This record gives sequence, C-alpha cells and structure tokens, in this order.
Amino acid sequence: MKLRTVCVIALLFCALVISAFISTKKAADPDTAVIFKIDTLVTNVIVPWQITFLPDGAMLFTERAGRVRIYRNNKLLPKPAFTVNDITLDKKTGLLGMCLHPAFAQNKWIYIASNYTEDNHIRVRVARYEFRNDSLINPFTIIKGIPGNQNHTGCRLLFGPDKKLYITTGDADQPALAQDLKAYNGKILRVNDDGSIPADNPFTKNDTAHKEIWTYGHRNPQGLAFEPGTGVLFNSEHGPTGGDEINIIKPGQNYGWPVIHHQDTREGMISPLLEYTPSIGPSEAVFYNGNAFPELKGNLLVACLRGESILRITLNNDKPVVQEALLKKQYGRIRSLVVGPDGYLYMSTSHYDPPEGKGEPPFDMILRLRPSNEKVKQQVQSIAINKKTTVKKQTPAFMFQQLCAACHGDHLQGTEKTKSLLGRNFAHGADKASIVKNITNGITEKGMPAWRGAISAADINKIADYVWATSKRKK
Repeated sequence: MKLRTVCVIALLFCALVISAFISTKKAADPDTAVIFKIDTLVTNVIVPWQITFLPDGAMLFTERAGRVRIYRNNKLLPKPAFTVNDITLDKKTGLLGMCLHPAFAQNKWIYIASNYTEDNHIRVRVARYEFRNDSLINPFTIIKGIPGNQNHTGCRLLFGPDKKLYITTGDADQPALAQDLKAYNGKILRVNDDGSIPADNPFTKNDTAHKEIWTYGHRNPQGLAFEPGTGVLFNSEHGPTGGDEINIIKPGQNYGWPVIHHQDTREGMISPLLEYTPSIGPSEAVFYNGNAFPELKGNLLVACLRGESILRITLNNDKPVVQEALLKKQYGRIRSLVVGPDGYLYMSTSHYDPPEGKGEPPFDMILRLRPSNEKVKQQVQSIAINKKTTVKKQTPAFMFQQLCAACHGDHLQGTEKTKSLLGRNFAHGADKASIVKNITNGITEKGMPAWRGAISAADINKIADYVWATSKRKK
C-alpha cells in the first residue's frame, strides 16, 4: 500500500514537472499562428511615410511628395488636407513623420516633419499645425535647421507618456557628428509641445550641448515605441552594412555610432538589444495593445524595408525571447505600421523608393490587416536572437565590409546604389590620394558619408589601400 502511494505521488510529481515544462515552453515560444486577412485601402500614392488616426476614426497619412491625405468612410478624399510648398525631394527626403498631440481632441494640434533647403543644404523642420475643416492651418515652428540628407534623415515623431515630443534625427551622412553634442545629427531629441526645452532633459546644464538632446550616437533611427504599462522607450535603427538595431532608449546615453556598431562593445556606450546582419531595414516600431489579435498582445512589431516583412519580437521583462518575420516577401518594403482604433494593424508600402524600390505602378499602398479564420498559416520565418559571430580582426577588408559594402558591394562590384569600381572605374579621381580624400570628406550630395573624425586617418588610409588594390581587378 505504501509502495502504491509512493508510486502515485511520483507519477503526480512527474505530471506536474511535465506540465510546468510545457507551460514554460509555451511562454517562451508563443503560438505563431497569426493569420491575417489583408484589405487594400489605398493605392497609387507615393511613399505613405506615416499613418495616424483621428479620434473620429478617420485616417491621416503623409506622402513623401509633400501631401497630407485623409481616408474617411472607406475612401481617400481627393483633396489633400495640406501640401508643403517648400518640400525638398531627393531620394529619402520629403514629407516624413507626423503625430497628434495627446490632447488633440481639445487643441487639434498635429506635428509634421519635413525636409527643406536652406543655403543649398538639406534641412529638417518640425512644425505644429491646427486641423480645422479637414485642413492644416496656423503653422508654428517647433524646431528647424536640423541637418538632413538624401539618406539618414531620421524624422520619426512621437509623444511619450510624459507628454513630451520625441524626434529622431539621422547622421545626415556625417557619422562623426553623431558623437558631437553641439550637432543635431544622429540624435533623439525631446521637447515640450511648443518646442521649448524640458527642465529634466539630460544636457540642460551642459553649455556646449544642444539642450534638446535626449540620446546620441545614432546612425538613422527610424522607429520609436513606448512600451505600454512600463513606459520604456524602444527604437529601431539602420546600421551601416547590416548592423541594424533595436535599442532600449535611456536619457543621456551614448549609442555608439560610429565608434561602435553591429555587436561591438565599449565602455560608456550602449550596444544594441538586438542586432541584424544582414540588414532588415527596420522602419516604424509599435507595441501591439489592441484586442483584435490577442496572440500579439504586448509584442513589439517593426516594419521592415529591406527585410520586406513585419518583425515580431516577444519580450520577457524587456529581454527578447522569440522573434520572427511575418508576411515575409509578400508585400514588399513596409514603411509605416500602426495599430488602428479598431485593433487592426495598418501598414504602408514603400516601393516608390529609389534606389532600393522599383517605383512601378500601382506605386504604394496602405493595407489593413484583420484576423482571419482560415486554417492555413501565413508564412513565418523564425529569427535567431543576436547570434554571436566570431570576433574578426579589424583588417582593412573587414572594415570595408562593415562600413562600405552596403553601397559598393562586397567586392566593389557595385549595387543598386552605386556603379562598379572594378577596373578602377572611378568617377571622382583615379588615384589613391583621391580615394583617401573621398573617404575622408565624403561625397554627401551623392550619398557617400564623410568618415573624417569617425575613423582614424590611419584606418582611412588602410581602407583606401584595400580599395585601390581590389579595384585593379577587371569586372
């Protein structure tokens, strides 16, 4: 009898252990059967950069060509709510980020970021408008004069739980300035709703820093998302050649660019929470807090441009435990991703996006993702979490691969962005001295960064040696 009792207890204990194991595994490896019904809402628009919703359920979105559009009652209104009359269009520039004031229902304020030209240089301006009778009126400048460029211009806008406005800026192809607190390049800024400086910003007592700076050392931050409940701020960011990042943003911190990137570490600098090589091109980020997709509750979702997917990240106490790509290669480059008031997901494509996008009709679209009862799962790709790579010696070839190959190709064969340099087919000087000069000063009007101050003169010389030797080969 005693033996039978012991056996029963042992069996019950085993069952409990097995049950606990299954529960733990389920918590760490969530059900990925997220099945979407896709509705096409808008077509034939040009890079809908930011989607947002009004309290009445109408959708507003920016077109990079300079228009703010309204989608209401299941149709796109033909007349734009606003057209920016001094927009600068050059590859990735134009009309970009947009957000509503937390008290929009009372004050009707909308904030918009756009590129303009001043003294023959591309700049970024954030302005506040009033939304009245389906039009934007009474412009008020929040901040201007932020360096912009055809690449790396940032421009995500978001109000935090603290009712402060957060603004991302790119390095504008001047990497060294991301470390310079006297420059706006490569920063996340934080201001009051009228553009004034919050008293608790981290550099308010630094006489040589812009007081708007919240964090620095960024390359091209494209997404900002506050975690519901905790208020923790996450960002998504483009790396140089791979090295795309998801970060937890803390005030006053240095996120390393261009001193560290990929999975590099250095004291006093923050390495990414998640890093992606090859590149996924992360764009807008959002935490899912709706009810339409209970399986996504609390997940961080990131629109991916180069990755052509929605990145789904499951967190446990802000530590990533599972991540996967949804809708991989099904709708092309995804730019904006938001949760609508109905709990559905809304996303925009970014096909008219040279040089990466083809720009073919129907150009770009806005899509709605609803739950579906279909039995067939849609394509899901599991992604390893920060798969560590063997630390490589900082050879000239390795530095070239990390910093230059995204534009010039792994072996100087060229990409969709640049022509081949093989056979020493140089457009800006055909000797080593010219290569050193171009690496040092950049050709920013063509999208080539200036590496002076970002990497040492000795390393620039080594990379130039590598380019000069490798380019001797024929195509």
